[in-house]
Amino acid sequence: MTTQSNSMKSLLAYSKIRDLIVSGDKLPGTHLVVADLESELQLGRGAIREALMRLDRSGLVKNIPYKGIVVAPPPQLREIEQIYKIRCELESTLTLEAMTKLTKKDFDELEKLLESFKNLNDVSETFFALDRKFHSIIYRASSMSHLCNIVDKMMDTIEVYLNLYQYENEDQTIFVNEHIQIVELLKTKNTKQLIPLIQNNIMGGLKLVNNAYGKIIHNQS
Repeated sequence: MTTQSNSMKSLLAYSKIRDLIVSGDKLPGTHLVVADLESELQLGRGAIREALMRLDRSGLVKNIPYKGIVVAPPPQLREIEQIYKIRCELESTLTLEAMTKLTKKDFDELEKLLESFKNLNDVSETFFALDRKFHSIIYRASSMSHLCNIVDKMMDTIEVYLNLYQYENEDQTIFVNEHIQIVELLKTKNTKQLIPLIQNNIMGGLKLVNNAYGKIIHNQS
């Protein structure tokens, strides 16, 4: 219970600090002092430190030696578009490599996640976290750990923009159906349909990022 509570506090701290940045309240170059954030957010030091580490991985803040943590400028939209193109190539490769290596245990985990997708009430950050876990199970089965780490780093960079999107019930229906199809195509090893579906699923995220990106740039200008 304590671990879950700490995790929730860390997630809350992450959301609050992220929102301060994307709303323009904390502009690029602003120093983020843990003690000040404790007072401002009424959250503990541990939760705030964990949140800042996560934001550092995403590139939304930078931990600069001898200077501390500062708000970083957002990546250019062109950079994000290139990340998605690279993701399509890497994740297609990882999927093909994993197809013949996925075990019954892997498929059981994927099926459990599908049930979680269907029963999800808070379709925001939890939505993205489940999606990331789903694909991670597939990619890790490829045994290509270095490529998996590269994908993880790219996901860290775009995470904040995906979490800003307000998912609707229609999005959830499309999302669940796509992932059901992915599991079925993996089981039947139907590469002809699977790879285009994986790439379509990835590029669908770019549309969501485009939606959130403009708001961030507007708020920080």
